[in-house]
Amino acid sequence: MAIDNSSYNAIMREYENIRANNRAAQVRRIEEVYEKIPKMRELNSSTGSLAVSRYKESLKSGEFSSTDLKKDIDSIKYKKEELLKEAGFSTDYMDIRYDCNDCKDTGYIDSKKCHCLQSKIRKLLYAQSNLEDIVGKENFDNFSFEYYDDKNLLPSQNITNAKYMEGVKKFCEAFTDKYFNLDRSKNEKKSLPQGEIDRKSIVFSGSTGVGKTYLSNCIAKVLLDRYYSVIYLSAKELFETLVKVNIEKSEEQKYLLLAKEVYECDMLIIDDLGSELFNHFTTSEFFHIINRRINTERSTIISTNLSLDKMRDTYSERVTSRIRKNFIYIRLYGNDIRARL
Repeated sequence: MAIDNSSYNAIMREYENIRANNRAAQVRRIEEVYEKIPKMRELNSSTGSLAVSRYKESLKSGEFSSTDLKKDIDSIKYKKEELLKEAGFSTDYMDIRYDCNDCKDTGYIDSKKCHCLQSKIRKLLYAQSNLEDIVGKENFDNFSFEYYDDKNLLPSQNITNAKYMEGVKKFCEAFTDKYFNLDRSKNEKKSLPQGEIDRKSIVFSGSTGVGKTYLSNCIAKVLLDRYYSVIYLSAKELFETLVKVNIEKSEEQKYLLLAKEVYECDMLIIDDLGSELFNHFTTSEFFHIINRRINTERSTIISTNLSLDKMRDTYSERVTSRIRKNFIYIRLYGNDIRARL
C-alpha cells in the first residue's frame, strides 16, 4: 500500500464515518417501526430478556437447552417479520445496512484489504498522480503501432520503426512486471556483481510527438492499478513547485506535500525536461532529486527532447553522469504522431 500514514488514517476515518452514519440510519428506521408498530419494541427487547431468563433457569436446574432457546428466538423473529410485512416494511428493515457487505465497512476481511479499501487507495493514488484522466486513454491496451513507419528501416537499428516500437512496448511491460509486481514481495531483486547497477529508471528521448509521454503514462497506469504511488509533473511544474517551497518559502499545503512526494513517491515522472527555464537553481535541484531517488532506490522516468550530450551541456556532467549510470536510455524515432491524429 503506497500511501502515507496520514492518507491511510483519513481513509480509516472515512470508514468510521460510514459506520456511524449507517448506525444512525438504522436507529431512525427502528424508531419509525416502533411508531407504526408499538408492539415491536417489546418483541425487540424480549430476545435479550429471554436469553437471560433461560440462563437463570439453567442455574437453578443445572440444565441448559440451547435448542429450546433457539426455538424461542426463532419464534420471536417470525412474529417480528410478520408484523413488519403487515405494516408494509421489508423483513430486514430494522437491520443495519452496509455500504460494503463483504467487510461490513471495516476495510478488511480476515486481516486482508477488502476490495472497497483497495478501490479507495487506488482512487487516492490516481488523484495524487495528476494522471487521473489521461491514463484512461493512454495505456498499453490502447497503444497502436499504426502511426509508426513499417516500411523503411531505421538506419541505426536495421528494423522498421513500427517493429522497433513493438520491442520498446514489450520492454516497458516487462519493466513494470520486474520492478512493480502487485505483490511487492515478488519484485525482482538481483544480487549484482560489485560495480554493476540494477537500473530501475528510464529516460525516453526523442523529438516532439514520438510517444515519450504516452509510454510514460502507460507505465504509470500499470503502477497505479497495482497500488504504487506515481507523481507526474512537467519539468516546468516540478521546478515551479520547488521554487515556491525552497525560495519563496510558501506554506501552501499543496506545494509542501508535492515537494515531499517528489522525493518519496514510488515513481516520479518528469515530462518534457529541457522545456523549463533552467538556471543554477534548477540544475542544483535536478541533481538533488535524481541523486536522492537513486540513493533511496526509487524509480524515475524522464521524457525529453534532449540527447544525453545536450543534457550534459544543460544540467552539468555531474547530473548526466548519474543518469548514464543509473537510467535505461531509450531513444524514440519518427515524426510527430499528433500531427496525424
